[in-house]
Amino acid sequence: MRNSIRKMLGVVLASLLLATFASACGSKNDQAEGKESNAAPSGSSSSSPQESATNKDSEPLPEVTLNIVYPGDPQPDQATVTAALEKKLAEDGINVKLKYQYIPWGDYFQKLPIMLATGDQVDIMWTEPGLLGTFVKSNSIAPLDEALSKHGQAIVAALDKKYWPPVTVNGKKYGVPAGALGTTKGYYTATLRKDLREKYGLPEVKTMDDLLAYAEAVKKNNPEMIVFNEPPADFRRGEVVQSTISDGIVFNYGTKKAEAKYDRPQTLEDARFIRSLYQKGYIDKDVMVGRDIRADFNSGKAAIGGGDVYEYNNYSRNIAVEGAQVEFVKILLTSEPYMPTTTWNFQSVAASSKNIDRAVMFLNWIQQNEDNYDMMTNGIKGTHFDIKDGAIVAPEGVDASKIGYAPPEWMWQNPKFLKPKASDAKDFMQQLQDFDKDTKLFSPIMGFNFDQTPVKTELAAMSTIENKYKYGIATGVLDPETAVPQYSKELKKAGLEKVIAEFQKQADAFLAAGK
Repeated sequence: MRNSIRKMLGVVLASLLLATFASACGSKNDQAEGKESNAAPSGSSSSSPQESATNKDSEPLPEVTLNIVYPGDPQPDQATVTAALEKKLAEDGINVKLKYQYIPWGDYFQKLPIMLATGDQVDIMWTEPGLLGTFVKSNSIAPLDEALSKHGQAIVAALDKKYWPPVTVNGKKYGVPAGALGTTKGYYTATLRKDLREKYGLPEVKTMDDLLAYAEAVKKNNPEMIVFNEPPADFRRGEVVQSTISDGIVFNYGTKKAEAKYDRPQTLEDARFIRSLYQKGYIDKDVMVGRDIRADFNSGKAAIGGGDVYEYNNYSRNIAVEGAQVEFVKILLTSEPYMPTTTWNFQSVAASSKNIDRAVMFLNWIQQNEDNYDMMTNGIKGTHFDIKDGAIVAPEGVDASKIGYAPPEWMWQNPKFLKPKASDAKDFMQQLQDFDKDTKLFSPIMGFNFDQTPVKTELAAMSTIENKYKYGIATGVLDPETAVPQYSKELKKAGLEKVIAEFQKQADAFLAAGK
């Protein structure tokens, strides 16, 4: 999911999935065993060597239809692009028809599992860590190792080895990951008004002290402005800890232990810091009231826009203040940058699919060359897009707002073929490409999917308590001297220690299996 709103929606919807299905849905891949690829999962059409589409002397492959299920809204020009894709696929020997079904985001996490359980026609589908873990446990998706070995050479070449742990369960690959960029954590990132910073004679913001000097200058010179449109909630300065399945639990990279977040001295220190920002007026006193935080920044009501590189790009394109200039801020807060995951988005294949190999051939075809990738991603050249100076632009004479094809590239993204849009910030692509370059520390539990079943009652009780305290502490509205210890006390009463013990037990088993 490319932006923070989509990610938050995924978390909320994943929790709904838990209420519908007894199986667990965590933030990492599950350890449960799936079907063996070489045992030909139910309905699998394991191709013989002569079926390879790369062998021009072989018999033509019979035409098959791939049913593709994605979240979101249908593309207005999908049929036009699909016809062009099918023509090129046939010319290249893949010979497939593509049947797309888009399910609204609000329904996807509930409808897709039902489709798979009832045998509805599904071949390729979008999955993410929670969905993938759940589907592996239920044997709903196919391991793809054999198909990738035979037909996935371009996929393997396109994706660095760091992208595969999130889709690997018990040594088997259950999806084709997107080549995500910008997944590193440990930084505070935001967009600020460069024009205001220069107006106040301040240097480029590189440290937290620089940021606070900017915040102070904004408040002094523009007392009516909101400084932070979004409270900087995650200030985990110092050692590296990773969020887990509950706000009350973090995983410590140094000790490889799950810890009670609100018993950590660092958490109280961070909460005090946020509280100080609130008391200085840098955070809006009505922060608990829902509002459009993007609009606050774009209209000039806020001086700092929270978010990642993608949010920076959105702000750059949409700010509506005369003379305004924006710049991206990236401040390291932890001992070193780290990656809890390398990607959030995968394309998996249903275990019941009769066309597993052909599905992988299609996914491989997308990555075989830039022309294939561009057609899948941008549509028909000259109709939906053109390329100018390496950037995607609207064809001459075409209204960019009326182009009817802008599919979710983040599902199959290849960093080598990724191109900026003409409307992007001039430094967006460079910022994105550079974001992870200094990251050498990867999560020791990447690919771990916590089975919540043994502690689902405790987690439900803890979730209710989170609603009372989490956001109030994160925004500085609640006094941390009383709220943090009280929150910790209530989490423990709800079963926090039992959940930590179960998480640690499963994490230890995962770590041991990886040695």
